Amino acid sequence: MEINNITAVTEVTGNGQMVSAAVLEYDNVVPGDGIKAADYQVKERHITKMYTSQSGEPGQESAEGRYVILELDLKDKSASVKRRIGKGRDAKLWIAPGEVEVRLPGENNYRKNNQVMNLTVDAFQNFTFVTTGNHCKLEFNLFCPWVMEEGKKYPLVLFMHDAGSCSEDIMAPLAQGNGATVWAGQRAQDRHTCFVLAPRYPEQTANDDFEVTWEADATLELIRMLLRVYPIDEKRIYGTGQSMGCMMLCELLIRNPGFFAGCFLVAGQWNPASMGVVKDENLWILVSEMDEKAFPIMGKCMEQVEKQGGCVVRGTLNAKDPLEEQNNAVRRLARTGEHIFFTWFEKDSVLPDGEEPFPGAYHVHTWTHAYNLEAIHDWLFAQTKDKIDFSSKCEVLLEDELGNRLPMNIPYYHAELIAPGTWQIASDGDYFYLLEGEKEALVIDSGYGCGNTRAFCQSLTDKPVKYIANTHDHFDHTANNCYFECVYMSKETQPLATIPFPSFEGIDFPRDYPVVIIDEGYTFDLGGREIETIKFSDHAVGSLLFLDKKEKILFCGDELCMPFGKALHGSVEHVYTMLGKLQDRMDEISVLYGGPGRGEKDIIIRLRENMKYILDGHEGKPLEKQEMTQEPQTGEPVVYARRMPHAPDRHQDNPMDIPFIREMEYAGIKVIYDTRKVWETRGN
Repeated sequence: MEINNITAVTEVTGNGQMVSAAVLEYDNVVPGDGIKAADYQVKERHITKMYTSQSGEPGQESAEGRYVILELDLKDKSASVKRRIGKGRDAKLWIAPGEVEVRLPGENNYRKNNQVMNLTVDAFQNFTFVTTGNHCKLEFNLFCPWVMEEGKKYPLVLFMHDAGSCSEDIMAPLAQGNGATVWAGQRAQDRHTCFVLAPRYPEQTANDDFEVTWEADATLELIRMLLRVYPIDEKRIYGTGQSMGCMMLCELLIRNPGFFAGCFLVAGQWNPASMGVVKDENLWILVSEMDEKAFPIMGKCMEQVEKQGGCVVRGTLNAKDPLEEQNNAVRRLARTGEHIFFTWFEKDSVLPDGEEPFPGAYHVHTWTHAYNLEAIHDWLFAQTKDKIDFSSKCEVLLEDELGNRLPMNIPYYHAELIAPGTWQIASDGDYFYLLEGEKEALVIDSGYGCGNTRAFCQSLTDKPVKYIANTHDHFDHTANNCYFECVYMSKETQPLATIPFPSFEGIDFPRDYPVVIIDEGYTFDLGGREIETIKFSDHAVGSLLFLDKKEKILFCGDELCMPFGKALHGSVEHVYTMLGKLQDRMDEISVLYGGPGRGEKDIIIRLRENMKYILDGHEGKPLEKQEMTQEPQTGEPVVYARRMPHAPDRHQDNPMDIPFIREMEYAGIKVIYDTRKVWETRGN
């Protein structure tokens, strides 16, 4: 057999771009059991694994194939393609092409590769942007999603590199470490499809005197240009940068409040005297505890944020812990529901085992670990510029069942695991739910509490949380829709969703979020878990139920789980018929969960028996007199029960209807109905 091609494969890690494999293409099929490690050698490299492949892509093993893949040890001294031109502080980064020399079975000489495959890096395009004012040129790398749906907009991640990566080589921002490429890999794009922007800065752009060069404003001008050219969601522009890039990003946050939906600041610091103004931004900061500049100075910046009235959550990570443990630690911090996090790798954990510290070692090794934390990626993508501002309600108190009170503008969440991969979540208003599949997770309803509902739900799972489904339009189920990339609802729900109740007057709740209209039979595939949509319109027009086929849970909004029974809005006959359809599927249902909480599935049967009793000619008793809502006395604080309707929002029956309203107690459950609406198709 003859060799057709030898390909050097590179991939980018936290330590930069490395030659990670050699792919040997033969002119005929090679049996997998016919290759031996001793028969192949790669010059100055160690082979860690070898196998045959039909595709020629590393990781794609097969019993036989025309390709033999030699995976190489990334710890080899010659693995990196990064080079330095010049000496000392004037040295510039340069990226060499990937090279391997392979000795084949039965041969004495090494053969050099004739092709190069740069994983992820090759997916970026190189451009030059000319600023409008001074006509300066800014080179940049741009990754565009492989598949984009027509009419849909996608987030953009801006990465700004460190001073050590300043270069005349356009590839330097992509090869220096994985701060740019980590967002563009296949797994990352499957989780969060996005554009990635990585400008090249040839010289230092930010210094320790807290000064930035023209490139700072030019970078934002570049983003605004990209917004006009590409389907980028201006509400989901994210920034990240390491060292110098972090410093420049801090200045951009100060100059352009609210421009970024969220930022991941790595191994950098800025002027504490000016950083207090970022108190309303969504920030995750990660430094090393032994970084002589970033840790203490950024710590002072966070103190200024707190002096300005901001809330900062602090926490530590150990870079030597398994990634899963580090990601879980990130999620525990995110579970607080706050929006500014100051975290650090504790002690010397960023240093590789056996490496002696050198000047700046704790600094530069921060970003070799930082961008591998997928939980921070998930947190970042859960942020949006459509942040709902509850500050006008700071004097209104919410009281829980134990009598604990918190101001209405303080995020509060309590999550309970009610089934495998299924959480019931309390904030303010009705319960909402998180359902986790093997590929992604889905939120059902949103409550109307303060805080980023999506970010909190994301903190409970390692699966991406991007979508929410509404059971119906009422505000306590749709208030926080804007935090999600897309909202699924019925066509009847759309014009009525996210209209605030009276007690929320003065708060702006965005309603221009993307919507997908669904109806009876629509199925969500979360990966190994399907959620079927069932139309059940009574409590609200266009109400939907969601049947979890795996766990046999029927999520029913406010249709079936009211503690007293059910108050009908439509006719008794209509609801009786809809319940009949559910009763036919009782073997698919084990339990009900809705806005009020849990309900046993026999509620379906008992409600139907009650309504059959009404349809047979029995009449309930007149509706008991309703208690009038009491307003607080002058000088008293406004206090609402956390999980009950706020006093100004409570439903009051029309006095003209009350003579016709009846309460039927039968089959161990109550039905409230209108005697004028017993039958659907004929009068009474």
